[in-house]
Amino acid sequence: MPSTLRLLTALALLLPLGCGEKAQPPGPSVVLVLVDQLRWDAAEQWMPKTRSLAKEGVRFDEMRSVAPWTYPSVISMFSGLYPQQHGADGNMRGNTMATFSEGVPLLPRFLRQAGYHTAGFVTNPFLHEWNPLHTTFDEFQAKPFINSAGNSSRGKGDFVWKKTMWANTVNPAVLKHYRSRPYAGPEFTYVHYIDVHGRRAGPARWEGAPFAGTYQASCRYVDERIAELHEFFHRRYGGDLVFVVTSDHGENFGDDETAGPGPRKKKSTVHDFNLRIPCYVLPGNDVPSGVVIDEPTANLDLAPTLLEWTRQEVPEVMSGVSLLPAVRGVEYDGRSREIYAKMSYNGFRNDCLVHGGKKYLRHFDPRSGRLGMQRSYDLEADPRETSSIGADFGALQSRLEEAAGDRGYSLPAVFEDPEESLREALDDLGYSGQESDSE
Repeated sequence: MPSTLRLLTALALLLPLGCGEKAQPPGPSVVLVLVDQLRWDAAEQWMPKTRSLAKEGVRFDEMRSVAPWTYPSVISMFSGLYPQQHGADGNMRGNTMATFSEGVPLLPRFLRQAGYHTAGFVTNPFLHEWNPLHTTFDEFQAKPFINSAGNSSRGKGDFVWKKTMWANTVNPAVLKHYRSRPYAGPEFTYVHYIDVHGRRAGPARWEGAPFAGTYQASCRYVDERIAELHEFFHRRYGGDLVFVVTSDHGENFGDDETAGPGPRKKKSTVHDFNLRIPCYVLPGNDVPSGVVIDEPTANLDLAPTLLEWTRQEVPEVMSGVSLLPAVRGVEYDGRSREIYAKMSYNGFRNDCLVHGGKKYLRHFDPRSGRLGMQRSYDLEADPRETSSIGADFGALQSRLEEAAGDRGYSLPAVFEDPEESLREALDDLGYSGQESDSE
């Protein structure tokens, strides 16, 4: 499908809501909290308040991100599309990173058109106002927390990072916004914490943070802040609330990078220490208690799930699936799904398919695009992916090729002139090949 036609198709998705037709009646208010770089087992160990609340709500115990780094992962979460479909995939032109088309079907835009007040509080420079995400919110706050250096890959990290980027600044900003705004209808709130991610530059990783400078301490600190927000919003909406806690990608612990055949690198390969993320729905009136979905799911399922939960129509182009039927007791077979993930930035190109309890992983030469190593893993017997069970994918080879395509729908990456450069900011976050953090 030519790119122009794809763009027109995407814009057509938005026209009905902008041309006088009414959306479905609004459903519950939604709060979506993303804890940057929080791996799933860290949440289980070091976030006791969130975990305790999740026991009275819903848990997705085998959720994976469809990319091992922030930018494509978050846009997939909001759009229900894979990175190769929405275009926010680290595409570069010289030192300039692509933005994405305003036609990408984003969850906040749909909810805004349905009558929701939408507000975002963001502490990651990838999601600053140099890309179209902010246009989907009535209220978007990133400037109070971090500076923007634009969408170039060269810059000054010390300029981007501010002492106000921690949750002890974010939470008061969220509460101030809503306490000054009378509740007049359903609301959608996105809160993106950077505390667990911290800074990447060696000992300065958590410089100035309001907690002890360790990953465990940052998890425990954010756990308290999440509980604060849940209490506030649950009271504000009288429980008419869907409160989601998740992450965008994982982190490496211990010997994760050396436990099996390489390359295995933090935020650069599609191994599960990079992809496995927590996902909880905390208590609310329309949230069943004690539900555990232990079959494979993906973070691109969140957009269709929340659209259905808020009584909105789910666009057919979304590759994610609504998990709401599973939440409400309908049988869900995640093992039979083919869940895809990819990395194609910063000198790494690899992808994988999770299906039937196994993972099929491929590495490519980033310059020529030629297929290199292939490996497969039995995730049930070998969850850390330490020993390949073979390089012949058999019938799954064609399925993997199909999953890596655009599924008949994609939008072009968009290149715009950068305001300034972002290289050191990316270095601090660990997205360059010169990462100095040894943890």
